[in-house]
Amino acid sequence: MSVALSPEEVGAKIVEWYSCIIARSVEQSIQLKEEVDGMIDQMEPNDRMLSYYSLVAFRHHIMMNQVGKGGKDPHAMQQASVAENSMDHLLKYLYFFVSGQNEFMNERYRSAIRLFRKAERLLENVEDKAERADFHYYMGSSLYRISQYPYAASHIEEALEAFKRLGFTERVVFCQVILGGIYSETGEHKKASLLFKEAMLAAGNHSTAKVIALRALGLNAVRQKNYRSAKRYFEEALSVKELGNHILGAKSEHDLANTLYRLNLPEEAAPHLKKAYTGAHYFGNHEYKAKCLATTGLYVDSDPLLIDKALKDLEDRGMDFEVDEIAEEASAFFEQIGHEDLALKYLKIAYHARQNFFKLGVDQE
Repeated sequence: MSVALSPEEVGAKIVEWYSCIIARSVEQSIQLKEEVDGMIDQMEPNDRMLSYYSLVAFRHHIMMNQVGKGGKDPHAMQQASVAENSMDHLLKYLYFFVSGQNEFMNERYRSAIRLFRKAERLLENVEDKAERADFHYYMGSSLYRISQYPYAASHIEEALEAFKRLGFTERVVFCQVILGGIYSETGEHKKASLLFKEAMLAAGNHSTAKVIALRALGLNAVRQKNYRSAKRYFEEALSVKELGNHILGAKSEHDLANTLYRLNLPEEAAPHLKKAYTGAHYFGNHEYKAKCLATTGLYVDSDPLLIDKALKDLEDRGMDFEVDEIAEEASAFFEQIGHEDLALKYLKIAYHARQNFFKLGVDQE
């Protein structure tokens, strides 16, 4: 049984195709169109990507007419020229937005933000309210991932209100979880918990939304060192069978394993960490590959070199909050077992990562 292609994967290929059209690389455009046509047939349902495909396909048709490989009807050519001008801004918007979305899905958040900023300059050409809300959701999500909390909250709040008006339940939950995450990561755990529980109620029968809310509650409990509550939330998230073969399942496996190690239950933790490793590598998730490595370095192999590699991988991706949390965890662990030099080393790393929260912009790599 073939696995459906993600819209982001197809979108990246459409972007490549559109770039060739703009460059008038006719033969390469024809070849890429054939590739995209095949991918569209295998893609998960996604209306936006189908719309983007239709626009680029029409733009391809215009180019073929212009280079003499399409029809010869002068009236059709004139109509195509008018259509080209009218669609130009929307195509440019979609080019930058879909490119940014692809960077986001590949955990290159700073690169995503740079592309979303270019898309934002063209947002006035987008009339669809859901499309505009989705822009704010992705921009806010990207800013959240690099700890630019005030800017992230502004975009997510705008997306949240729009999704509420549109009746998009899942997207409402996703926005609530990000806003709750900002509260949680800045130490306002009670506010975060209330928002996560509100999201849980809103999720209803939406499996993905429910798991996202449960994981958020679990991570918030970990930050409060309430490990037994965290364990219950992660176990409940893993009980949602529909998401067994999903990146959320792999993430929950790691978070449960890490929590069990903190509870000094290594035998119970080990199989969950193994599943998390397998899942993180299968889905190519850099963040959780690094987290699995750090957990192994701390609780399984007692190897600071593994922790250092994990921290470097996260730092390279601008994930300062994750660096801060892991380094702080490592510092506390080594202090507890009497390795004062290592405890101080990781405390300094945590402090440095925390200072990066206050840097503005996305240009520092």
